[in-house]
Amino acid sequence: METWSVDQVCSWLRQRNLGELVPKFREEEVSGAALLALNDRMVQQLVKKIGHQAVLMDLIHQYQRQKSGPGSLLCCCETAPPKLPGVISGKNLKSFFARCKTLQWTSSYALPDFPYDVKCLLAEKKCPDHSMRIRIIEFLQADMTKYLEGSLYPNSQQYNIVVNALLQAYPFLDEDGNGFLLWKRALKDRFKYVRRPIEDDEQVLRNKCKFGHRRGQTRKSSFAESKPDDFQVQAEEEPVPLEGSALDAHIEWLKQEYVKTQRNWKEVNNRMNVTAEVRRKMISEKAPLKEILRLFPFLRCPYLLFREFQLLTHTDIYKKTVEILEVYSENILSLYAVRNNPIHVMLQDHLKRHTEEDILKYMKMTAACLLLPDVFGDDSSLFAAVNKEVQVATPVLEVKNPFDVNSCEFTLYVEREELAQLDDCSMALAALVAAFHVFDIPCPRKICRTLSFLESSVFEERSPASLL
Repeated sequence: METWSVDQVCSWLRQRNLGELVPKFREEEVSGAALLALNDRMVQQLVKKIGHQAVLMDLIHQYQRQKSGPGSLLCCCETAPPKLPGVISGKNLKSFFARCKTLQWTSSYALPDFPYDVKCLLAEKKCPDHSMRIRIIEFLQADMTKYLEGSLYPNSQQYNIVVNALLQAYPFLDEDGNGFLLWKRALKDRFKYVRRPIEDDEQVLRNKCKFGHRRGQTRKSSFAESKPDDFQVQAEEEPVPLEGSALDAHIEWLKQEYVKTQRNWKEVNNRMNVTAEVRRKMISEKAPLKEILRLFPFLRCPYLLFREFQLLTHTDIYKKTVEILEVYSENILSLYAVRNNPIHVMLQDHLKRHTEEDILKYMKMTAACLLLPDVFGDDSSLFAAVNKEVQVATPVLEVKNPFDVNSCEFTLYVEREELAQLDDCSMALAALVAAFHVFDIPCPRKICRTLSFLESSVFEERSPASLL
């Protein structure tokens, strides 16, 4: 495989039912050697669908194991350091061995021995009911914790490995092609549920403190609970004014760190904080957006965009947006004004194809998000381009396949250029509102009622219910 040309790699993809990845692999000139050198971050950039990411990484790992034989990953970990140029610092060495440990875990994982009744059900190829699904998830969570030597914080790759192993062993669990996303989400929720009441585990307590959770606190934002802890804003931090070479050093570091596959998010957070005053001054003086993003590329990351909004407003916009969609989605969909809207018609067609509660909720929230401008009589083209190209310069969402959980895409555009890829409708809507505030962009008159409703809900200026 190392000597394969780009054409041979594309042929290999087609043979494994990954033909839709071929155009991107050709564009990026991925040869056999490049394919084997792909890491998780690169795969995420090349491949949009989570299921395809998992399959591709699994195929690469299988090839590497077959080529090198048992124990090869461990051997690779032991021999790799001498090949690194220069002196390895303690911090880099720790990161390197953590990566090697992940690879070793990947190569050795096997599904747990499920209880007798679960095995019987799986042997009969029967789709489990709700209680049985919970039992399967509980055993997977306990088994992952064992492999992680007691840690309750798996990374994304490890979640993918476990869910992929489950669906490969029991393909009938991949209901309607949506199984991967549903099982992964359930497994992540199980780990959150297990971590929540723990008060005597050092790792859990350390992360709770970083998330902003202190003893005696019972409330924590969903954004803090589910996103990397280094993005939390500490109210006591005061940015120190910078100028000259000190400012240049911070900006240069941020630009270099942005292009790395493994980023030091804690340091990114610190440097974005100390450069906030300079950044806000540039924005207030109407510096070109391209120049702002060139100097501070991390504003393209959704979580840094939300953090910037939180620095300005002391409001967790992601949490607020989730609450808005959860509370108002049913009301929006029941309004007569949206009954004949193409988005509503498309939703009804997709709802008939699914019975899974999580998927139905996801679809309804997505539809409610996209229908908001129609509820208020605004111009929807200034809000979201659904399966169309973006035509406006103000912040707008590009949405593709909105009701397909495997292929849906949400992208935020500003000045007709892509700013950020978003995971779902809640994140997309939060990013849209945040972009207007963070970049100090005036609200277009033809969309002002929709954004006014969202802002009043986020900042709780008045009762949003009166607007519906």
